[in-house]
Amino acid sequence: MSFFDDIYNKIFKGKNNGPSELIHEMLERTNRETQSLQSWMDSTHKKELLNEIYNAYHLKKKGIATKLDVHFLDTKYSNGFAVTYDSEISPDDFRNLFDYLKEKTLEFDYKLMQNDRRIIDRELFEETIEKWYLKPQADALEENITNQLYGNILIEYVLIDRKPSYIKLMANIYQDRLYSQALPFEVFFEKLFDRDL
Repeated sequence: MSFFDDIYNKIFKGKNNGPSELIHEMLERTNRETQSLQSWMDSTHKKELLNEIYNAYHLKKKGIATKLDVHFLDTKYSNGFAVTYDSEISPDDFRNLFDYLKEKTLEFDYKLMQNDRRIIDRELFEETIEKWYLKPQADALEENITNQLYGNILIEYVLIDRKPSYIKLMANIYQDRLYSQALPFEVFFEKLFDRDL
């Protein structure tokens, strides 16, 4: 069956039981998107958005609600945060934030291992999930001990019916004697937002 036939059948021949993946492809940015990110990196939009997320994250940890909806996860094996889209943020700025988090993580001795986009028919809505998955590439700390830095980093950008919904970043760590103890997530968070400790 051709790619076109597969998509046609999924769209026009009725729903099956459960979600249906319409597209699964490598995530690549267009020239326009790449130029948008480059312009955004030196803009006041970037600084303002990073400051707003940074402040909302720390206020949320203290139990104080903010206009920007930020969530955090703090467990033994996974740490992270998510930012819910707000209509005062442009869709381009939100996408640029997602790409920025990947670019910034690459600065910390990480390499990009996976990048993909999935479009899923959820029957009541279409969900798009864009993903960057990064792993440490740091030198071993000693023989047979892999330096896991902050753990493996998963960054996802979710759109519902092609409209921004949220961005999530997770650091997942190994609890294994073959890996170093992970560096604190809070240090990673501060560095992501260009804060000195």
